[in-house]
Amino acid sequence: MTQIDAFGPRQTDRRYRPVLTASVNRKGVLDVDTVKGCTAGTARNPRGCYGDCYAAKTARVYGIDFLTSVSRRPVPGFLRRVLNVVAAHPLGWYRIGVAGDPSHDWTNTVNVCELLRCTRKTPVVVTKHWRIAQDDDLRRLADVGTVFNTSTSGMDTDAEIKHRVGQLTRIAAFGMRSVCRVVTCRFGGSEWARRCREAQKYLLSFPLVIDTPFRTTSKHPHVANGDILLSKRSDSVGGGSRSVSLWSDTPYLGTCADCPDQCGVAN
Repeated sequence: MTQIDAFGPRQTDRRYRPVLTASVNRKGVLDVDTVKGCTAGTARNPRGCYGDCYAAKTARVYGIDFLTSVSRRPVPGFLRRVLNVVAAHPLGWYRIGVAGDPSHDWTNTVNVCELLRCTRKTPVVVTKHWRIAQDDDLRRLADVGTVFNTSTSGMDTDAEIKHRVGQLTRIAAFGMRSVCRVVTCRFGGSEWARRCREAQKYLLSFPLVIDTPFRTTSKHPHVANGDILLSKRSDSVGGGSRSVSLWSDTPYLGTCADCPDQCGVAN
């Protein structure tokens, strides 16, 4: 079936397979997504969060319905392969939340993190908290040493920022490293841009922060009207674009192996 969305015609017959896998992308991220697709984020904007989600664009290229979140569960025939890939990866952590939000299925996310405990790798859960984890979920995730990256941005609404900051604080109360992962921009001079810049300043003031520059193109509406300013960076890896919005010169744009942030995992 072909539907029309903000990207134009797209095939929606295919969905992600409901089977847990482990793979390493071109940036060097060890992806063990417990959920692929993002119903909540795509429902708010067909292009995904902030009007340009790389995972949503990639799904469209392959004719996959990104609007439908699919839980990826361990299957005996694939589990040994997953364990081997995770154990062999040179970094000491893996990420859940690369092309989907793990909050869609906290039960599966917790179960997978416990299952992979034998690899002695740290789970990094990247989420916008579309669904709130239960206290027992967080206790179990704390027990396996999970690091949380709460994804935020100055482009979020006031209500979204309040919700995500609340979860950021709640997770820290369970004894986990709770990182504010901020999608940052260099904003222009409009009232919308001013409001986003102030919110971004607030989010960057938290003790544990990862600065993640927004990668988009000149076709983005907020770029076209001057709300967001871009720079061309040949060293930008991942995100589908060499055009990056940089509020400062300090954010790292390379591969995971040399990244100083390491998704907030303490070295």
